[in-house]
Amino acid sequence: PYTDKLFHEAAVEWLITTNQPIQAIDHPSFRKMINIASQATKGVVIPNRKATQAEIIDIFKRQMMRLLEHLNVSAATL
Repeated sequence: PYTDKLFHEAAVEWLITTNQPIQAIDHPSFRKMINIASQATKGVVIPNRKATQAEIIDIFKRQMMRLLEHLNVSAATL
């Protein structure tokens, strides 16, 4: 079962074993992720490395398309 002590130990272990900077524990996106997961009623499904990589690549491609569209619009107004 959950305890604050157990969570603290797991967070410290995660920092150490994944070589995270100590500031990661205070990062807003880390806290957001933990707050979202804490609301789960049936556990949390953590995506595997392949699914995560595919999502990151998809986000990158969408961002590149937006940038290209922005640059095309900017160039057209010159």
